[in-house]
Amino acid sequence: MEYRQLGQSDLKISTVGFGCWAMGKYGWGADVDDNDSIRAVHRALELGINFFDTADIYGRGHSEEVLGKALGARRKDVIVATKVGNRWNPNRPEEVRVDLSREYILKAVDDSLRRLQTDYIDLYQIHRHDPNQPIAEIMATLVELVKQGKIRYIGTSNLSVPQLEEYLAHGPVVSIQPPLSLFVRHTEVQLLPFCQQHSVGVVVYSPLAMGLLTGKYSQPTKFPPNDFRANNFLFQGQTFKRNIAIVKALKDYAAEKNHTVAQLAVAWVLAHPAVTSAICGAKRPAQIEETAAASDWHLEESTLQDIDHIVFGTPA
Repeated sequence: MEYRQLGQSDLKISTVGFGCWAMGKYGWGADVDDNDSIRAVHRALELGINFFDTADIYGRGHSEEVLGKALGARRKDVIVATKVGNRWNPNRPEEVRVDLSREYILKAVDDSLRRLQTDYIDLYQIHRHDPNQPIAEIMATLVELVKQGKIRYIGTSNLSVPQLEEYLAHGPVVSIQPPLSLFVRHTEVQLLPFCQQHSVGVVVYSPLAMGLLTGKYSQPTKFPPNDFRANNFLFQGQTFKRNIAIVKALKDYAAEKNHTVAQLAVAWVLAHPAVTSAICGAKRPAQIEETAAASDWHLEESTLQDIDHIVFGTPA
């Protein structure tokens, strides 16, 4: 397992991180089992993964609870990242609104600490920007939490470059979490170069495009309405059909190099010079075993060119 420094922090995180969204169960199908999730976390630890990313909204707190239980006494050996900003209605959990008010952040951090069974969070990330709150006030609250020792570092996610610039102007932000995969590449244009120039760590989410780049879909699938993939553009109509064809070609290419398409997809993300780590979700131990192997696969320039040729050259 390879490790890289996260921005201007003293955190050295594994290039493959463990994503805990599915661990929360909500919106990820009926096959998510807490015991399987705990076994997957334990396997990740054995593989050298030291970075675990969750959020209070995942499973409406359930993901944090399962992660806290899974880590137990090993908590001190790892880097735990969680997020704040998506506030749900306890009586109607499907109702979610953005809230980065001082009142909510102070409540949310204590709730996360309790669920995670820890007295500090290594990386506390805003989940998305709240246009109703001044960025200066958001950052002032987070800086206060750093001084109190409840969080070690401040991170962000899902921001534009102008938004990130403003957050940086009001305090020490060490990282951002954007999407990046072979199918979602808009962050390559402005955000990643900006982060590289300003030494902001980049922790990429959804490198496997919500499971599409695992190769498990051989034909278009209809997801239940409460599944996050049901309304995702990657899984719609002709786009879904073309993506399946691209994955099939990538799968064959990866096999020639004795790797899986999931390992190829993660290694491609890690090849970008701005990227610190790729967050890979796992419902079961075997899934994190597969993606963890991508950490040691360093793609050559010719391989990157071959991959682009497949992605952009595969007909619908």
